[in-house]
Amino acid sequence: MVNPARVRLLLAAWACLVLGLSIRAFARGLVGDRRGPEVTLQPVVVDLNAASVAELSLLPGIGRTRAEAIVLDRVRHGPFPSVEDLARVDGIGAKTVEALREFVACGADPLATPR
Repeated sequence: MVNPARVRLLLAAWACLVLGLSIRAFARGLVGDRRGPEVTLQPVVVDLNAASVAELSLLPGIGRTRAEAIVLDRVRHGPFPSVEDLARVDGIGAKTVEALREFVACGADPLATPR
């Protein structure tokens, strides 16, 4: 003999499964793999002679300590005439200068795009 409670439980489980699969199938058709609008990123050039510690610390490879060293060097020795002069800061070498070249400038318009 079949237990009626068990039959109801199986029917309820089957109904939930069918309902879930139906919702999934319809949602794929309605939503699908649509993507939002393409996002284009435009890097901003940071002026080494005007940037704050917070702005400098956002540059790749430059943390808070190096950003503070850049500002301290700028205060002690004056503005940077060129990006290559960034190597005069303790903890910044030629590789770091090359990595930062597209993100920094000396006396540049902060909204200009890099060269």
